[in-house]
Amino acid sequence: MAAWRPFGLFKYPTWWVSEMWVDQPNHQVRYHHIDGITRGMSVVWSVEASGSETRASIVHEWRGPAWPLIGRPAAEWVIGPVFIHGIASRTLEGIARYVEHRAI
Repeated sequence: MAAWRPFGLFKYPTWWVSEMWVDQPNHQVRYHHIDGITRGMSVVWSVEASGSETRASIVHEWRGPAWPLIGRPAAEWVIGPVFIHGIASRTLEGIARYVEHRAI
């Protein structure tokens, strides 16, 4: 997979390889990153009905890259909040726009 993380006029390319499986009984899509800077990260996308609405959430579990001394701080201060959160929130916004447009 790949994505661009925008920083004003500049777009930073990112990539990763993940395994994906659908957990239908729990209304979840699960990913395990097997290559790229986020190798080892587990991700769960959950979707559930909430009255007339649908609620979606994403949970990322990751200890950071296997970089001596700086791996965890890099994950907590930069990679997680800037890249992972930024890309995940843009993905959810795009899905919401698509679904809401089709519902009209």
